[in-house]
Amino acid sequence: MSEWDEWRESPGRTAGVSVAWIAIWGALIGATTFVPLFPYVGGGGFLPLSVAFSAIAPLVLGPAGILAALIGGIIGAFLSPASFPLGPIDVLVVGMMPAVLVYLATNGNKRIIWGLNIIVTIAMGIWLSVFPYYVPGPPTFDNPTNPGLFFALGGWYWIPWLIITISPLGWKYIPEWARQTEIEGIGKKFVGLLLAIMSSVMVWLIPFFLPFWYLFVYPVDLGQAVFVGYSWWGPAFSVVITIISIPIIEGLHRSGLPKVPGALW
Repeated sequence: MSEWDEWRESPGRTAGVSVAWIAIWGALIGATTFVPLFPYVGGGGFLPLSVAFSAIAPLVLGPAGILAALIGGIIGAFLSPASFPLGPIDVLVVGMMPAVLVYLATNGNKRIIWGLNIIVTIAMGIWLSVFPYYVPGPPTFDNPTNPGLFFALGGWYWIPWLIITISPLGWKYIPEWARQTEIEGIGKKFVGLLLAIMSSVMVWLIPFFLPFWYLFVYPVDLGQAVFVGYSWWGPAFSVVITIISIPIIEGLHRSGLPKVPGALW
């Protein structure tokens, strides 16, 4: 009997994980929406610590972490509405999407998930390239005066990470390194998790940006300034999430608790 079959036969479980674990992690995400983690570039707000715990959720709970992140986003939208200014949109973008993208990035050894990650990254890149300055475009939004510069700056948020996903890093080494459990493999674990989380965070910034650009009619020059301002912010944020995640995963691995199917411990 596989671990998946054994856990599925137990009552009170979703995707092989105790409903209580899902509820607790969702509550943790909701509660940490009060805690500032990274300031927005230019000031005026902050990204809450809950985003880090949403990204870590699938590492701890496997695919059930996506459900925990959604629950946490719903709780956070009520507890800390300032962290979810777009309401239901932010429940999905700030609450659930980091978990979705990290799950895809750390499970490229499964062919269907690997293919889905490629499709999602390409779709996000196309969306970023045309919205809102070409579609819907004029008269509300001007076209970029220098399309080459615009596409080059925007390309940093998806093209390198698409290349990583398509390459052996995406379908072999990142899933393998991220699952290292021995102390001598901790360096590989850090690199694997960092690459997975960084590729997820950079792509995640696309749906994080674009609704604001559309709703608040950002001029194209401001959009390009956002590209530049967050070009360092995404990698730095990813390093912080990786540093937070490794002690949690290693602690669970050494805890003697029953293994969660699909998790990285």
